[in-house]
Amino acid sequence: MRQLQLDIEPQLDARISDFSGPGWGHVIDAVRQLHAGLMSRFYVYGGAGTGKSHLLSAICDSYLDVGKSAIQVSLLELLDAPTEAITSLERYDLVALDDIEAISGVPHWQKAVFHLINYNNEEGGQLVFSSRMAPIELKLELPDLQSRLTQAVSVRVPNGSLYADRYALVNSVLDRRGIHIDQQIIDYLLNHGPHQAAILLQSLEQLIQLLKGEKTKLSGATLRQIFALIDEYHQE
Repeated sequence: MRQLQLDIEPQLDARISDFSGPGWGHVIDAVRQLHAGLMSRFYVYGGAGTGKSHLLSAICDSYLDVGKSAIQVSLLELLDAPTEAITSLERYDLVALDDIEAISGVPHWQKAVFHLINYNNEEGGQLVFSSRMAPIELKLELPDLQSRLTQAVSVRVPNGSLYADRYALVNSVLDRRGIHIDQQIIDYLLNHGPHQAAILLQSLEQLIQLLKGEKTKLSGATLRQIFALIDEYHQE
């Protein structure tokens, strides 16, 4: 039998320490319980761009760090694949399924995820789900799957409105990568840039690329151009 290729979510550069801001406290407490084996299913939800994929990637990374197997998969990108592809996920200790709402209106994929949950339960594996919607808001045609998902421990991720959350995220990423950016730029990004974690990280990455190799003190004109770029990101 030919091996089916899963469209695996690219691993983001993410660590649990990125979420050390106070708004993420309840989420990270739940992740610790997941690590301790106190839950088998964990469900995170929040608006677009709030860092759910980044969090799932960080959870997978934290499992790999302790010698367990973990994988992150976007269901949105899997919809066109045969449902048999999901059986290749059965051998992992932890499976992180992103975009669970994508299977609404797709009954054959709902059945596949339901079977994965059952198999995972029997084998003592763990599952993490992410969605823009709370479990109860999902419109699934398979009541058994809806029931399984509503039984999961679920937490809403913060929307980035807390400065301390944004500060922790940006500084964690910069420290880990050993990158220094002019403090005026960081301050402007945190105060005037996008609030949602994923969009904030995208704008930070663009700044890193833009400033690559920049050793000299930035001129006022260059700073104004960078501030204008950050303003554009905030408006999008």
